[in-house]
Amino acid sequence: WQRSGWEETTELLAGIHAQDATPVIHWLAQAQPEVAAQCILDSGAKIANREALLHELHSAWMPRLLAEPQVEARAAIGRALGRLDLDRRKGVGLRADRLPDIDWVDIAEGDFIYQEDERRHLPAFSIARYPITNAQFEAFLKASDGYREDRWWAGLAQPDRQPMQPRWTEGNHPRERVSWFEAMAFCAWLSFKRGDAVRLPTEWEWERAARFTDGRNYPWGNDFVEENANTDVRLARTSPVGIYPQGASMAGVMDLSGNVREWCRNEDLKPKRTQAGGRESRVLRGGSWLNASYVARAGYRNNDDPVNRYSRLGFRVVCSSPIR
Repeated sequence: WQRSGWEETTELLAGIHAQDATPVIHWLAQAQPEVAAQCILDSGAKIANREALLHELHSAWMPRLLAEPQVEARAAIGRALGRLDLDRRKGVGLRADRLPDIDWVDIAEGDFIYQEDERRHLPAFSIARYPITNAQFEAFLKASDGYREDRWWAGLAQPDRQPMQPRWTEGNHPRERVSWFEAMAFCAWLSFKRGDAVRLPTEWEWERAARFTDGRNYPWGNDFVEENANTDVRLARTSPVGIYPQGASMAGVMDLSGNVREWCRNEDLKPKRTQAGGRESRVLRGGSWLNASYVARAGYRNNDDPVNRYSRLGFRVVCSSPIR
């Protein structure tokens, strides 16, 4: 997976096989999946049987996506799958009707420990297993009744409604450079299209999903483990969602520590205020690829101006009642 400086030369090699670059792709596929994808997409060479080759690559790469022992390898395989639109895990891309495919995880009603030993009670809810991905947010941007429709922005302050290109565009990576207002509009659109009450989580729901009922420091336990989360240690960018299987919460929710910090509905200074209106700072949870492990703690509260769009900011969605 490591870059060698020969990537451009390899792409030219694929171009030499202009009528069929399949032999070059086969040569690259095991050790350099990302370069293989680059040759398919950027070399200008033809593939004699593109559908068959993509099926072969999908079959070879998907089992490795979570099984490779080194995260750099998993990330490179994930980037290749994302660039070629081959990551077909549930909850990562789109349904057959081109709407975001959300893999819901049910969180049971009950008590949990919030912040420093404060006991709270929450009704049952469902939360997305992964943050919203580039592919899923792109569906909102491209829909004829999507991003440009005024009705999804009703009740929101007047934000900048010119979407910003994400820093990393692979379809299976979390959407970043998205404002709180855009996340809210996405939820309104998806609620209408699905017929469910889809929304941003409150910080209480987010913390319950991340800390289980015992108030643990991280989704997996009390001690930070470098191999369990995409923080500032290794990759220096976002990663495909869900490639840190050991970092899952007790319920199986992924990427609650690291990758991108996630918008919640709550105002920061007045957390009981979760209304759509206003320009007050909103709560962020979870840490990111740019943050140290301390910020990635499940109980760590942070905030930002709801208009801001940084490459460390993303979101996931919840539904107020379990979905079947």
